[in-house]
Amino acid sequence: MNFMVRPSKSFLFDVLEKKLSRLPGEIGLDAASAHFKNRKMFKTDSYYGLDIDLEALKKGISRNIFPNTFALYADLTKLDLLPENSADVIVSTNTLYMLTCQDRLKAINNLGRLTYNSFLLELPIDECLSKAIELLYKYFDQVKVIYYKNIFCRFYEKIFEKNGFLGSHPIAGLKPFRLLAWLISRLEFLTCFTSFGNESAFIACSHKRDVKRKEKFDLSKLSLIDNRIYKL
Repeated sequence: MNFMVRPSKSFLFDVLEKKLSRLPGEIGLDAASAHFKNRKMFKTDSYYGLDIDLEALKKGISRNIFPNTFALYADLTKLDLLPENSADVIVSTNTLYMLTCQDRLKAINNLGRLTYNSFLLELPIDECLSKAIELLYKYFDQVKVIYYKNIFCRFYEKIFEKNGFLGSHPIAGLKPFRLLAWLISRLEFLTCFTSFGNESAFIACSHKRDVKRKEKFDLSKLSLIDNRIYKL
C-alpha cells in the first residue's frame, strides 16, 4: 500500500506496484525517474533511471541502497543510441504530461521501440491520448487502459493544493491524512473503467509485436560522466 498525499497517486502507485511485482527480467528502465522513487518496485535484475535532470540522477545514485542501479542522463525525445527491444520493463509515471503532444508522441515512440516485454505509462486524458494509444498499438498487441483521478480524489486534492502543488503541505502530509487519502483512493476502483469523470490514464502494454529476439542493452556508445551515470 502506498500512502501518498494525493489519493490519485496512492491509486496509481498501488496499481503500478502490483503490475511490477509480476514483471521480472534483466533490464528495467524508469523513464523520467527523477531521484528513483520507483526503484523499490522494480523486480528486474538491473534498474536504469533515465532523466534530463542530472542533479536528480546524482541524488538517486548517492542515496540508493539497491544493487545494480544505474542512471541515464538523456532526453526522452532523443534515445536513438539505445537499441530496440532491449529493456524488459519500461515505466513512465511522470513528465510525459508536461510535454507537447508532438514531443509526447516522440517520447512514447522511443520507449515503445526500446521495450522488449512490458511498457507501463501514465498519460493525461486530453486530445493527445487517442493518438498515443494508436501509437502504442503499433508496438504492442495488448494495450490496457485504466482511468483514474476521479472527482472524489480531485476534490480532496483541491482542498490542500496551493498553486497546483500539494507535496509539502503540513497537514496533508500527516499520517492520518495520508491514510484518509489512501481510503479515498479506493473509490478509483469504482470509476476506473471509463474515461468519463477522470483526468488521467494508466496504460499497461504487453506482447510486443514482431519481436524475433531480445537485444543486448548496450551502452558502449554512451559516455560515463559520473559514478554509474551515463550520458546519451
